[in-house]
Amino acid sequence: MKRITSGWPTRRQPSKKVESLTRWLEAFEEVCRLDKNKDQDLILLRTSYRMTRSRNCSRKVLNFGPEEVPVSANPLFRIIRFSTFEVNLHTGELRQRGQKVKLQEQPFQVLAALLERPGEVVTREALRRKLWPADTFVDFDHGLNAAIKRLRDALGESAETPIFVETLARRGYRFIGNVEMPAATPSAQPRPWHWLSTRNAVLGGLTACTLAVSFLYYSHSFKSKPVHPVVIPVVTNVGEKFSPSLSPDGQHLAFAWNGGAGPHFSLYVKLVGTGEALRVTKGASIDFNPVWSPDGRYIAFGRILKGETGIYIIPALGGAERRVRKTLWEEQEFYEVFWCLGRLSWSPDGKLLAFSDHASRNEHASSIFLLSLDSLEVRRLTSPLFSSSDFSPAFSPDGQTIAFNRSSQEVQSIYTVPASGGEEQRLFWGVTYNWGLAWTPDGRDIVFAKAGWVGDAGWLWKISLRGGEPERLQFGQEGVEPSIRGNRLVYVRQTTNLNIWRRKLNSLFSASPPDRFISSTRMDSGPQFSPDGNKIAFESTRSGAYEVWMCQSDGSGLIQLTHFNCVAGTPRWSPDGQRIAFDSLAAGNADIFVMDSQGGSPRRLTTEPSSDNVPSWSRDGRWIYFASDRAGRWEVWKMPSAGGPAVQVTRHGGFAAFESPDGRFLYYAKGRTLPGLWRIPTNGGEEIELISSLEAGYWGNWAVVENGIYYLDMTAKPGIVFFNITTRRTTRVFDVGNRPVLEAPGLAVSPSNGTILYTQREAPNSDILLVENFR
Repeated sequence: MKRITSGWPTRRQPSKKVESLTRWLEAFEEVCRLDKNKDQDLILLRTSYRMTRSRNCSRKVLNFGPEEVPVSANPLFRIIRFSTFEVNLHTGELRQRGQKVKLQEQPFQVLAALLERPGEVVTREALRRKLWPADTFVDFDHGLNAAIKRLRDALGESAETPIFVETLARRGYRFIGNVEMPAATPSAQPRPWHWLSTRNAVLGGLTACTLAVSFLYYSHSFKSKPVHPVVIPVVTNVGEKFSPSLSPDGQHLAFAWNGGAGPHFSLYVKLVGTGEALRVTKGASIDFNPVWSPDGRYIAFGRILKGETGIYIIPALGGAERRVRKTLWEEQEFYEVFWCLGRLSWSPDGKLLAFSDHASRNEHASSIFLLSLDSLEVRRLTSPLFSSSDFSPAFSPDGQTIAFNRSSQEVQSIYTVPASGGEEQRLFWGVTYNWGLAWTPDGRDIVFAKAGWVGDAGWLWKISLRGGEPERLQFGQEGVEPSIRGNRLVYVRQTTNLNIWRRKLNSLFSASPPDRFISSTRMDSGPQFSPDGNKIAFESTRSGAYEVWMCQSDGSGLIQLTHFNCVAGTPRWSPDGQRIAFDSLAAGNADIFVMDSQGGSPRRLTTEPSSDNVPSWSRDGRWIYFASDRAGRWEVWKMPSAGGPAVQVTRHGGFAAFESPDGRFLYYAKGRTLPGLWRIPTNGGEEIELISSLEAGYWGNWAVVENGIYYLDMTAKPGIVFFNITTRRTTRVFDVGNRPVLEAPGLAVSPSNGTILYTQREAPNSDILLVENFR
């Protein structure tokens, strides 16, 4: 038979079957021209036919037996990205942040197989067929387990707390990371195929092809081909970016950005798919949380600026601003909660703005309010208890319901409430932070982000309005702050890294150059020296969730002490060095635990339905101090170290207490969100303020030594200073490179006063990602 380079084979007297099939294909091609999505199916049909009829098929196929998975010949698919990793399927290389990661061939082949089918289960049998030919004799279970372990080591994860590769017992493995790859571009010209030489084989192939055409034709008549979500980075500028918001038509994106560095944030707007962004606000202020009017002409946003704080409205492409509401927001609150929790939502009818604020300066809790844009009157919608606060209001698509986050006793929940007022309904209650939420366009589900307190280990989830168990989305790793319009979803992919730094103290007033001492790609904070100075306890997320760890004073000999797979931290040594007290959310509330410093089962000391945090020991070891809100606000309490009833110590606010080395005084921060460092005699008496410049939120950044206190000073630029208790004089010891993190224990001094440890946030990184074809 004559071989041709394109089209169908030529015969002097073509059979009726061939003519019929030709007409079928011509008609089907015409249908596909009207629907660009069907072009792919036509190309796949032709390719499939060529593969079945050719002995020398050159198209690569991963051999999964009945689960064969084609590998696209398009070079765009040779590069696959997830998190900070990049996989080159052509060269067989794995890179992280541009640096090549050593990975043997078999683990790489496992990774490639999982990446070809993200979110789907790849069976152990399928992996066996891929890694070892049928005639190979090998200890399959041992070999595959070894390959999986090497892959996990290269990706920096463990089987207990998977980030990318999930194990399904006795079934196989599934890639659960957020996969990014360019959209495929179909080949303009299909490649020629070879024909078999016998007439019967040709007719059999044509008959099979006819059936395939019929199946595709009728499938398209009744059901369109499913379209999978595609994740695309849309804002990758250097610096911190928050609160992305899609316009009503989904074509424009508004977001807050600090321009690459600095404490000020401005609003920017860009057309999705273009590179440049338009700066909309330009003041030396903190502008955040942009929300679009229903017609897309205006943007409402929050601003924090002394004397000018409030809710503003501005034309979407910039112009004259108008403040429509003064608020009681403060700059400190932005760094505590505004970067992770929204404050504004515009109703679908354009008449109302929902916002979160304090009812008065004397009211600690935040509530949800509704602002009428016609009359500028305000109506209060929620009234949380003192220990709770409401954030992130979001109107439903029909405007009848508002969803919001509620933070209560270290636990965050998702609630809904009618916009007209009425009974609240709790949809979800969890132990991690909810970083924003958004309604799906049909109003049936809410997409929300779960992450740690500084945005670590984030992911996007979805929960039905009817309640039930949340469903984790296949994309959205490290994702927070979702926004949805139509079939588009945007979110912030945020990575945060805390490390423990060390300086040698040359004297009370000078220190050696900084040394990154305890570090990882995750979160390490809260160091505390043992009484003899030989060991250090600290908190870390290097195994997944925050746990208590220990190492030698030189940083060697790392040991994980707790295994709650839940938040556990702020470890404190007993005076004899035999025990460690810490707090944890393992029991649902924040409670105080004690365990042996050599490891073992922790023992829970507090059982009240309150938040009990930040323990420390009395110098004689008889008492454990801790902070609790059981009296309605944060106060310092103490209880016997062996367990027993607790006694309230402070009466006017207190948090994070330490006794002086001689045991005569108790030093403490005034509160989680209050400034100042105070002391009170341990045998009773009046409290006095010693340091007023310890800023609110930095309750864990001070350490008492024999003749003074080292603490973090933020009045000019971040630095560690020494306060002499006798002379009441303050001396700056050294500057801190990056801004420390709020709400974290972060400072320790060795018993010999020779070394100081402090926690520092590395340069934060955040990108805004767009999900196309979101359903």
